[in-house]
Amino acid sequence: MRKTLLSLAAITLMGATLFAAQKAISPEELSLRKADVVKENVAPVDAKYSAPAPGAAKTLERSYENAPPLIPHSVKGLLPITIKNNACLGCHMPNVAKGVGATPIPESHFTDFRPNTIIKDGKIIKDGKVIANTTDVTIAKFKKLKKLNPARYNCSQCHVPQANVKPLVKNNFKPEFTDPKLKHKSDLIKVINVGVK
Repeated sequence: MRKTLLSLAAITLMGATLFAAQKAISPEELSLRKADVVKENVAPVDAKYSAPAPGAAKTLERSYENAPPLIPHSVKGLLPITIKNNACLGCHMPNVAKGVGATPIPESHFTDFRPNTIIKDGKIIKDGKVIANTTDVTIAKFKKLKKLNPARYNCSQCHVPQANVKPLVKNNFKPEFTDPKLKHKSDLIKVINVGVK
């Protein structure tokens, strides 16, 4: 027992010595921006965003299949999106988009994928079925909406303008598209249930 305790003490002492000998990591080394992460007021990189006016920019290839399209034009004067004003809808609503050459808002944004869930007499009822808990239904029945789903109203939640900046970390990701047309459009509404039981 005594030998075991001495061995453990020796191992602990060796570990502590090795740990103490390691070089401390500076706050600048912890940050991808090479700035002190403890400071609160570190200025962001000076990014130059795409400047073409809406309608003058060429659409960008999607980052991956069914990814939200990137914004190829300037968003100056279009943001922020508020509950009373969404300038994106002026050009991207399907009934307007084709006429002005904009990418139309897809069918998935006029669809409610959430199950209709209520509690009645202490029971959870999802899409008309009594269930044990809220995770029992894998996917809801689609509900087509006559107007834009309010959950999709804040476009800049998913769609972002592009800046001409050097990436902090090299991106080696190469997307694979099952159909070359999907580089510039989505088929999410068709494939959302694939593989779901």
